[in-house]
Amino acid sequence: MILKNVHKNWATEIQFDDPLDFFKQPMGFWRDLIYQRKLLIFKKMKFTKEDYAKFSLHFGRPWTNEEYSYSEEKKEDVMTDVGLMTLSPFSNKTSKRLHTRPMTYHADIPNKGINPFPFRSLWITKNPNPEISGITGFLNISQESFSYLTDEQRDLLDKVKIIQQSWYKPGTDFREYDFVKIHPITGEKSLRLNYFCKGQDQTAWIKYVIINEQQQPDCQLIEDFTKHLLQFKDLQHFHTWDTYDILIYDNYQFIHNRSSLILEAGEERHFYRMNIDHVNDLEFKI
Repeated sequence: MILKNVHKNWATEIQFDDPLDFFKQPMGFWRDLIYQRKLLIFKKMKFTKEDYAKFSLHFGRPWTNEEYSYSEEKKEDVMTDVGLMTLSPFSNKTSKRLHTRPMTYHADIPNKGINPFPFRSLWITKNPNPEISGITGFLNISQESFSYLTDEQRDLLDKVKIIQQSWYKPGTDFREYDFVKIHPITGEKSLRLNYFCKGQDQTAWIKYVIINEQQQPDCQLIEDFTKHLLQFKDLQHFHTWDTYDILIYDNYQFIHNRSSLILEAGEERHFYRMNIDHVNDLEFKI
């Protein structure tokens, strides 16, 4: 096993001679590592679907079939030697909204009343034109990013409230949050940046911004913070996918995007993904 740190404090790439060597590490090893490094990049993991499902158990509690109904994701059940588990297949052919279009910076599952911002795991199984198509970018918005903010931006942190809505059903499920969120396991702070409503596009997670109890006419503050942090290479990582790569990342600590898919007619870029809830030490077990 070879571990290579991408940045000093976050993102680690992992390679194995045999992908099944992943399972040789003691229970808790990978969970501890992802909380330390926030983003793990497993190279060329030529798993079976059953292997990939069980991979998730080493990080937290994988979502059940029923839970994927919340996020309106497709579901595929697989039987493993530890029971029935659920994967979520997706591709440009099945995407209702994106197809081959670029994906703006966002964090997954931010508005769920219980266990928001789960780990998201992505395993790519079909990957045409990888060098220039579908590059995935990550922006680190964890507590580490606070030192990159201007004095004026840091002064705003406790003065801003964020109003979120459902991305799946815009105009519903409005919730108010602090701009700084707290990780339920590590206690680490991070910014509540996400996909925001802009102009005619009202389908985003962030609907309104409030500063000093005054609702703002737009979400310019979110755009300003994001653009400011995107100036710093130490806060960014861009992943070019090899077939069978697995990325697993902590949604509390990042927003991520994707460039356009550049595909020939009929080509499919296919993933399986899994959502994995954060659990405390007592809950963490197979």
